Amino acid sequence: MLWFFIILVALTFIFNWLTVKHGLEGVSYIRSLSKNMVEIGEEFEIIATIENRKFFPVAFLKITEKFPLSLNYKMKSNCDRIGDCFDHIITLFIMPYQRVKRTYSVSGSERGHYIFRSARLEAGDFIGFKTSQKDVDYLQELVVLPKKIDLDEDLMPFGNYYGDISVIRWIIDDPLMTTGIREYTGNEPEKHIHWPSSLKYNSLMVKNFDFTTDNDVKIILNVECSKPFWVNVDKDKIEDCISLCRGLVEELEHNKIPYNFITNSYGEHNMIENFHAGGVNYYNSTLNALGKVSYGVAIKFEDLIDDIFNRRENFTTFILVTPRIFDPYIEPLNKLITNGNKLILISLEEEKLDKLDSSIIKYIRRIS
Repeated sequence: MLWFFIILVALTFIFNWLTVKHGLEGVSYIRSLSKNMVEIGEEFEIIATIENRKFFPVAFLKITEKFPLSLNYKMKSNCDRIGDCFDHIITLFIMPYQRVKRTYSVSGSERGHYIFRSARLEAGDFIGFKTSQKDVDYLQELVVLPKKIDLDEDLMPFGNYYGDISVIRWIIDDPLMTTGIREYTGNEPEKHIHWPSSLKYNSLMVKNFDFTTDNDVKIILNVECSKPFWVNVDKDKIEDCISLCRGLVEELEHNKIPYNFITNSYGEHNMIENFHAGGVNYYNSTLNALGKVSYGVAIKFEDLIDDIFNRRENFTTFILVTPRIFDPYIEPLNKLITNGNKLILISLEEEKLDKLDSSIIKYIRRIS
């Protein structure tokens, strides 16, 4: 009996030593997200797979995962809050050549860009006095998209413009709707030259359409809520503007109209500008950019408009979404409609809209 006890203690110490020295050898940890872009309230899954690929068990394995704090988690475990993240801690005993999968259901209650960071693995002995550890590098992104919005229900015309809220009519020309003849400026396409009138007036004349056929479309999002911009950041108004931009993107995509998205929001590249590449990938890229829009201002809005104007864009439809209009915006916006350009302006407030050029089509957010 004594010998049996001695052998048992010896085996325990040997196994304890092996556990500490080689506990994490052959142990793998893999984490994945079932989706990386979701709607508000839509559930997705975090899937963690732990595998022991050696011939002896790991008596005590502790895994500490860093998750964003702002999401909604359906799980019960030990959680320690650290800044904008929390440490999600799980412990387990894992047998030789065993694979364990843990799945957590998660959802986001507000738009945003969320980061899932690295995990730490710790293997300990039976007694709990000694541990070995290693870090597993992860940097996974999740984007919760802005809520969808119906432009017809949420917008109303401002001033003397009473036309339908039709994104197609903003952009696409109806060649049957010629409103008159005007002098050729050199910027119009040759196909718009009206030769009979040109002969009559001994000068090149072009057809004047309601909308030009060769328009490029640029959606411009302004996140500046005050002057100076750092005094008052109205997150609710910025979120409304972001949702309106998504509504525009959905309409343009549905009607297969090419577009760009530009914002003065502070982001990874200071000023976000997505260039149209067409197809599903560009659509998803634009939605991703909308989900990542921050409340910080990278450049004053009037400077952004001046920069766009200095590019000398012709026959472009600009669709501007802004919380409000400030006096420094007025001159740059009025200049933007030269060279055959058009401006559709959507503001959450009607103050100072009457100071803008009458040819700018203006909408305000409908008060429910």
